[in-house]
Amino acid sequence: MPSQVPNKIILELLTLSLMKKGGKHVAEFLVARLINILRKKYKVSPSVVLLEAVDNVKPLIGFRNVKLRGSSYKIPFFLKKEQQIKTAIDWILSSARRSNMDLSQSLAKELIQASLKQGDLIKKRNETHKLGNQNKVFAHYRWF
Repeated sequence: MPSQVPNKIILELLTLSLMKKGGKHVAEFLVARLINILRKKYKVSPSVVLLEAVDNVKPLIGFRNVKLRGSSYKIPFFLKKEQQIKTAIDWILSSARRSNMDLSQSLAKELIQASLKQGDLIKKRNETHKLGNQNKVFAHYRWF
């Protein structure tokens, strides 16, 4: 079941994450093209796909590196809801940018895969949770 976060907030975060050097007009154009591609090519509701993709990709755990007695440890901690959504959007965008296709089309493809719980992003989230489970013995070093 998708989260209770409004679709408008996720679209705004997606637009802001797409921006480079203040080019909000270009980012809004890319988001509009993404919505058209999802509607016409894949024949799905863009709001449902976007919410499901972000819900399926968002990690529950984040890491901080702490250097202690000459060793560096990855300390796991729980992310707030806003940080989870922002991290999920960043992961989706970075995965879409690695593709050689048009950004809107690769973003649509990544969103479809993530909403179906398939692809590299789901593996990345599962690996993050697995690493957090392995490093929970270092959680007592957390002082932030």
